Amino acid sequence: MAIEVPTEGFSNVAIYTILPFYVLGMVLIGLASFWINNQSGQIRLGPLTLTGGKVDAGAQSFLGAGQGVGSLTLFFTMAASLYSGYSISGIANEAYTFGFMAIRWIPAGVALYAAFMVLAPRLHALGKSRGYLTICEFIFDRYAEPASSPLVPHALRLVSLLCLQLPVFSYLISQFTAISTEIAMYTGGGHWSGPGMSRYGTMITAGVVMLVCGLLGGLRAVAYNDVFQGMILMVGCVVFFIIEEQELGGLGGVKAYVTSEEYKNVTAFGYGKFNNVPNQDGGWSTASFASFILKVMIAATMFPHLTMRLFVARDSQALKFGLAGMNFTFFIVQLSTMITGWVAVSAFGGGAEEAGVFGSVAAVVRSTGSGGEFASALLLTAAVCAMLSTADSSLLAFSTMWLRDFYLPYLRPSASAKEQLLFTRVMGVLGLALGLFLTSMSIRSEQPWNLSNLFSFQTVTPIHVAPAVWLGLHWKGLRGEAVLAGMLVGLAVTMAFTFSNLNVKLKLGLDETKEGWSCALIGFCFNILVTVHLGIFFERGVQLPNGPLAQFARPLNIHQLFGTDIDRLCHPLLWTLMCVLIALTTPFYRDFGSPDHFVGSIASWAFVSLFFSGVITIVVAIAYLVLWKDYQLDPVPSLYPEPDDEKVVAMSPQPKAVAMQGMPMQSPAMYMQPQFDGRMPPGMGMYPPMPPPDYRMMQQPFVNAAAGYAHPGAYGVQMSTMPVPMAHGYGPTGAHAQVGFA
Repeated sequence: MAIEVPTEGFSNVAIYTILPFYVLGMVLIGLASFWINNQSGQIRLGPLTLTGGKVDAGAQSFLGAGQGVGSLTLFFTMAASLYSGYSISGIANEAYTFGFMAIRWIPAGVALYAAFMVLAPRLHALGKSRGYLTICEFIFDRYAEPASSPLVPHALRLVSLLCLQLPVFSYLISQFTAISTEIAMYTGGGHWSGPGMSRYGTMITAGVVMLVCGLLGGLRAVAYNDVFQGMILMVGCVVFFIIEEQELGGLGGVKAYVTSEEYKNVTAFGYGKFNNVPNQDGGWSTASFASFILKVMIAATMFPHLTMRLFVARDSQALKFGLAGMNFTFFIVQLSTMITGWVAVSAFGGGAEEAGVFGSVAAVVRSTGSGGEFASALLLTAAVCAMLSTADSSLLAFSTMWLRDFYLPYLRPSASAKEQLLFTRVMGVLGLALGLFLTSMSIRSEQPWNLSNLFSFQTVTPIHVAPAVWLGLHWKGLRGEAVLAGMLVGLAVTMAFTFSNLNVKLKLGLDETKEGWSCALIGFCFNILVTVHLGIFFERGVQLPNGPLAQFARPLNIHQLFGTDIDRLCHPLLWTLMCVLIALTTPFYRDFGSPDHFVGSIASWAFVSLFFSGVITIVVAIAYLVLWKDYQLDPVPSLYPEPDDEKVVAMSPQPKAVAMQGMPMQSPAMYMQPQFDGRMPPGMGMYPPMPPPDYRMMQQPFVNAAAGYAHPGAYGVQMSTMPVPMAHGYGPTGAHAQVGFA
């Protein structure tokens, strides 16, 4: 007998008690982060001691959490930022409607963190060396030279910037939609009013709290809140799983009901998704299952709030351990919410569900008594944690991209730290306002935007940025012209497929052909084909002319920086194994559409998919811990003009003038080698203003002809009539002054 979701006679005391404490915790973390970002001393708060983390570059404290975040914080900020309204509300609804097809989220997630093996070691090293916070900064420098025109790297950066806006707003819409839906369902609220919390009121309140916290503490507040929220989320998911088993019958009850004739009479479609192997093609088929995994694996590596974590990790050890542990959390959070959707089928009968499944299950748990009321309130708070942690990360990434990839390079290169912070905060307010407006449009529409569909659709444009990064990190001879051509062709094909009759699910907010393949994935194949073929053609065939260097570009030579050997995390044998394991998560080896048997309480094809997802998780964790290679790169300063309010700020520690091997300090041929004990804060000039050097000579062995020796470990910059920077000013200007960065 189906359980009725209680609509009256319930108490909201527990949720109204817990949520204010959660909001208070967020605000206190924001205030503490604000203090840490702006102070360098210590303050005692009872048993706690806060240590200031201010760095000389004020914008770096706000956007990059100073010197970065440690292992534990990084792990939780990655987990909490990834698990969102999709993971809580979207997956539960999908599991309720499409049965075991919802399994696709787990192999897609573990494949995503396997894909980061291609990127993480080198992007992290470049971020520490050059102060990157966005992926577009890397793209600009990587393809600045060789380039036939300065327009090539500029076009790549701007097109990539626009491509990366879609996931930001898709995330914001999905988070606020999920929060407003689940809380209104649980408390009995309507759109604007009701006995409980209204959808619009909840949405606006959540946005304001998130904005205040983010404006106060920046990335540090986001990361520390992610630790706070991540712990609540993990505990809540485990508690919810136990309660579902005890109060609603758990997976055992699911099997008994979904295999019954009663359920088949309710929905033949749902019955097939639980009891049959997916069809070969079409909607919710093996083809769409595989397409989703591949699309997420590639496109999500470009999501701004995830790539930002690669740059802000305090060191490679923190990043390595964080990535190694991430995949295990999919089996705690996402599998738990899938089970919620499946349990809801047996609990509610499997009919059309108008309200959010997660909120409905929480409401039923609440009706079991005072213990159930507290437990359900804790679960709903955990869901809110997952949603807000992703929304604030997306909003900060949005602000950072527009600062670093548009405002600084094209409008105000000499912007002071205060001006940068002001611009970032203004963009945060504008981004939030636009996100709330789009969410309200979703709420008002006759058919609110589906969260799973939003996630699928948000990969349409970011997937075309991936070749520029994946290939650019490892292929030295790849030119920007080839990458730009591939990107534009891929986007054109994707848009042509997406907004044509070939996309049979456009009205549902999906990009899928009638065979079940993603339009974005088809466009990506064209992107790769054009990029690779033109890349080889320009490298080995036609030699394009080299134009002038783009302004503010710091070209990087992949082989000079990382060597010519393949990264151990990119070894062909490892990736052959990974490809086989990922393929085995899809039921391509079964008779499509045939009746399936159960292994325990789950269909056998779904059990096998989960099993191989677990194997991938273990292999990826071992690979990160054993095969990771650290790269120690020399600091490369920003070329933006140093703002007036930072010219007199002394670096800490100060650079010291030292003589090179075998060269006395009084030698007229000497050059200065800055020495730092720590990483140079990104965005800070090393010395008082000086003519910007031509970095096309960088990363070549520095040859000092006057002294008669070569220093292969130094990066030389040679230019004429350039003043040699001293520790506290300028040295004498010579006809052939030389500056070396070792």
